[in-house]
Order: sequence, then structure tokens, then C-alpha cells
Amino acid sequence: MSENKQNADNTNDRNLSLMQFLSGNILTRESLRKNIWFILFLVLLSVIYINNKYKTESLLLNIIRLQNEVKEYRDRSVSYASELMSLSRESEVIKIIEEKKMNLQELKMPPEKIEVRK
Repeated sequence: MSENKQNADNTNDRNLSLMQFLSGNILTRESLRKNIWFILFLVLLSVIYINNKYKTESLLLNIIRLQNEVKEYRDRSVSYASELMSLSRESEVIKIIEEKKMNLQELKMPPEKIEVRK
């Protein structure tokens, strides 16, 4: 009977219970002391994994924000280019000159090339 009682005690000793975990008795177990470095290594890997996940999410959000910004600037560039093209037409230039009452006149003859002899 005493052997059965010792086997039962060993079986109970091997099983982890919630009370042992909460009371801290689990930290004094021999199996835990043998594997403490492995457990610490797993905890370190978990922390590195979580940190990597948060940095990646942050980087992804930054990329999305920058893509939206680039799209906005590209749209502005296209609108400015079209506005500049419309203002640089000959008829628009003439209108602007007349509105500002500048003393400029349109050439009736094409310009001539002047050649200088050396």
C-alpha cells in the first residue's frame, strides 16, 4: 500500500495544478530549473516576434499614407500642367496682355535671323 501511495504522490507531484502555479511552487520544480534557459529563450523569441509585427504594421501604415500623398501630388501636378498649357496659348497670352493694358503688340511678320560675319 505504501508503494501505491508513493506512486500516487509522485503522479500528483508531476501534474501541474492551478494552485501550484498561483502559489509559485511551480518555480521550485526540478524540471523547470533544468529548462529555464530554454523557456527564457522562447520568451525572448516571442517578444522579438511581437516587436517585429508592430514595426511591420507601422511601416505598412506609413507606406499607405505616403502612397496617398504621392497620388495627391500627382493629381495636383496634372492640374497645374493643364492650367499652364491653357495659359500659354497664343490667344490667352493676348487676352492677358490686353487685360493688364501692357503696351505690347503682336508681330505681323516672322522674325528674321541676323548673321554676323567674322
